[in-house]
Amino acid sequence: MKKLVVFLFFCICTISYGQTERVLQLQNFDKKPIRYGFYLGLHQKGYALEASNNVTLSNGAGFHLGVLADLKTSEFISFLTEPGIISSTNSLTFDGIKTEVPATYFHLPISIKLRTRRLNNTRGFIIGGVSYNYNFTAKKNNNDNGANPRDFELKQHTFMGEFGIGASFYFPYFKFSPSIRGVYGFQNEFIGLGSIAKANVSELRTRGVFLTLTFQ
Repeated sequence: MKKLVVFLFFCICTISYGQTERVLQLQNFDKKPIRYGFYLGLHQKGYALEASNNVTLSNGAGFHLGVLADLKTSEFISFLTEPGIISSTNSLTFDGIKTEVPATYFHLPISIKLRTRRLNNTRGFIIGGVSYNYNFTAKKNNNDNGANPRDFELKQHTFMGEFGIGASFYFPYFKFSPSIRGVYGFQNEFIGLGSIAKANVSELRTRGVFLTLTFQ
């Protein structure tokens, strides 16, 4: 999945650079104090695992989508909020028995975006920030409140950091901005309830690579 994300990103950038026109598109778009849009994308999201040797983790692919508001503070700096939904499924295997670990989050990042000068209809950027996340599926694997030895929960409220690079391409009617971002969970999300879960897993911290396609 990681290789696919990187491949798609560079394909998009290469094609877009090759089609750049000399006529400037949307010349006044970035002069607006606030810009709105939406985004969607694919990701590979998993966890940094600290556990005994008889536990394995399979990372899963998923999707994300949402809306955005972009507040301009200068020609090269803006602040973004991008509320949306992240959904993926991983699996934990205890002694050969697989347990699905679905994760659907309400994702609310606050980021700073640093942009380069515009070159014809292209502009590069880097983006970084922190996010609050609410996990709708945190209690999915708590079947018997600890009576089942594999019972566990994930924390409902978590904070993550993210950093990425991308480029904006100006077309006659919209601005298209693909980016690749790394996402890192600050907290241990695992709460062991059953005896096997508590004895074998000590930490799960979110890790992910996101390909995000933004339209404004």
